[in-house]
Amino acid sequence: MRVLAVAAAFFVWAAPAQAITKQSGFQTMSDGVKIAYDLYEPDGPAPAAGWPGVVVLHGLGGTKDSMAPIAGVLAAKGYAAVAYTARGHGTSGGDVGLAGPEDIATERSMESWFAGLPEVSNTQIGAWGISYGGGETWNGLAAGIPYKAAAVVETWTDLYSALWPQDVAKSGIVLGFAKAVEARSPLIASLENDALHSTNLPALKAVGDSHSSYAALPKITTPTYMFQGRVDWAFDVTQTLNGYNRVAGPKHLYVGQFGHTPSTFPGPDFDYVMAQGLAWYDHFLKGAPNGIESSKPVTIAAQRGTKRTSYPGVPKTKLVTVGFRGTTLGPRKGPVFRQALETFGVSLLKVQVRKVVSYPRLVVTVKAGNRVITHGAIVPKVGLQTIRLANYVQYLPKGTRLSITFGPASQNPDVAYLGFGDTGTISLGSAVITLQTLTKPVS
Repeated sequence: MRVLAVAAAFFVWAAPAQAITKQSGFQTMSDGVKIAYDLYEPDGPAPAAGWPGVVVLHGLGGTKDSMAPIAGVLAAKGYAAVAYTARGHGTSGGDVGLAGPEDIATERSMESWFAGLPEVSNTQIGAWGISYGGGETWNGLAAGIPYKAAAVVETWTDLYSALWPQDVAKSGIVLGFAKAVEARSPLIASLENDALHSTNLPALKAVGDSHSSYAALPKITTPTYMFQGRVDWAFDVTQTLNGYNRVAGPKHLYVGQFGHTPSTFPGPDFDYVMAQGLAWYDHFLKGAPNGIESSKPVTIAAQRGTKRTSYPGVPKTKLVTVGFRGTTLGPRKGPVFRQALETFGVSLLKVQVRKVVSYPRLVVTVKAGNRVITHGAIVPKVGLQTIRLANYVQYLPKGTRLSITFGPASQNPDVAYLGFGDTGTISLGSAVITLQTLTKPVS
């Protein structure tokens, strides 16, 4: 739910197509909270129907200033854009609500005010949101905010399954998010200890469900372009596949070279991300016959470089079984791959738990050399246990040999799962990964 530091990348990317103007101010919400905003518009007279517009929503811990480069590029390309600082951030009032009801009421109010400006179209309004702002965008769509097009970037559709998969906290990720805003979020401060230690799970799930779009996705008909990172330890590819597979309207998906840790935003493919987003808005907000709506809707970037592969839908996959002999916690090494593979989809690790005493979480880290490929965790019980591994797109060249390490925390340099010094004893048997991979690598 990141803070962005992307100005340099944006200014290198896009020389303004036309001059722009910027106005700053505050809008007062119905509960008296003041929301800071910046309004960007192209210079010169507006079209008869007004400029098409885009509401731009920042990441957790960010402000409207974080989105200045995005909004500036949109204005330079013929859009009015409003970037506002979310509740509990920067100079805006209120509390951080995790894209909850008050945040969505604010989003609705800002969209309504923006659409009511005389120089802005009152119908052709879109949204662009990243991370926390992407969650607000999804939740705003679910609540019926009348956006005509949306772009959501490296975000969630199901907050609980993203941050507490199989009822075990991605504690390193949760801690980083919480510390960014806890001083201005009574909600986060009240849940932080439970969120880190995977306790009081019903309360965490209730908050996650009520701050997620997952249940409402089938009723969303707004044309939505989803941009998600290949390797994002906060929000994996499953979060965007939820959206792609469930929404009812026009949709595109790009899985690219960016994301939360261990990736960055912007990534090396930033030009492509921006060009695709603008083409989406040009078609659905300006009516441009650019053909994007009929192009292959799913594209995956190679791990490096500019190669990309497009598909008519979610790509087909195959399963590869990888065995790991031994009984130690690890590292255990698997066989050498005789062909190149590229992971896509949820892989499963099955392990026999022979004995467990006071072992609150069993974390597995899967590596290729020193590179973390994926990870997962369960609350262990005696018997054959299944760990769902995070859905990252990872290229595994011919000759790769995976290793797995079990423990109470993820293994360096993986910071997703923290340990808390509360570990007892555990005895394990053999382990097998059913690796889900693309039928043909894209890298």
